[in-house]
Amino acid sequence: MNDIAGSPSGAESSVHVVKGPRSAHARPGYRWRVSLPAVRLHMFSTGSMTSPLGGMLEGEPGDLTYPVPVFLIEHPEGLVAVDTGLHPDLAQDSARLGPLAAVFRVHLPADGTGTAGALLRTAGFDPAAVDQVILTHLHFDHAGGLAEFPNARLVIQAQEWAARHDDAMVRSGAYNPNDVNHGHDRSEIDGDHDLFGDGTVTCLLTDGHTAGHQSVRVRTETGIFVICGDCCYLRRTLLEEHLPPFGVNRKRQRAALRRMAAEAARGATLIFGHDPEQWDTINRHGLTTGL
Repeated sequence: MNDIAGSPSGAESSVHVVKGPRSAHARPGYRWRVSLPAVRLHMFSTGSMTSPLGGMLEGEPGDLTYPVPVFLIEHPEGLVAVDTGLHPDLAQDSARLGPLAAVFRVHLPADGTGTAGALLRTAGFDPAAVDQVILTHLHFDHAGGLAEFPNARLVIQAQEWAARHDDAMVRSGAYNPNDVNHGHDRSEIDGDHDLFGDGTVTCLLTDGHTAGHQSVRVRTETGIFVICGDCCYLRRTLLEEHLPPFGVNRKRQRAALRRMAAEAARGATLIFGHDPEQWDTINRHGLTTGL
């Protein structure tokens, strides 16, 4: 199957549709790094954004400035990015956001040093060598930098990919089809999915924020870390079960929060989607275990 809607003319890509969860037993900023014998987790912030706090915690006054994270996982079988941050053009052209330009103020260095690709190169990684990119979802601040990973296979929930041309999402500026129409090979997954079959990197379905939002569990020697994505923007989101005013399914949003709470109860460290206080702590002290 070689069809991707909107792919560049003449571009071919392969699509692998994975039905149902894949078992872990299928086979025997600037940044911080969590290392293990075989798996390392790196964290970067591709600039930041400012928007009304009420967009994250319904009813809250004031504005919030927060990081836009990108993650890189080193695994014996290859490099995996989780999310890709902001599109480089947003450093100088907020019109790319459409109507959302009136809501989000983007802070991204105009010299290109804040993009996902530039940050990886600074840390000694070649973005062209990244084998897979897991997108938590297709919003502009998570999928905007996909073109910087030209050789990666996209790993995405099937229902999220199917929603990429949703009229309301595109008109609002939340989804920009041009962010993802680069002809990447992709794996469309359906629910939880163990990326390597060894329990180290697992996609967790946490839909509700969008139709196919997913979080990512990363198991390392020093602990288990869960990249929440936007199912849980802030620590307060989880502790207060305080949802944003929007989302495609409020019941599923609450279920996703409960799932994150269960991961934390089992000892995982949650990396919240856009929490500036957590990010400041990471920059000062590194990522420590615990909620």
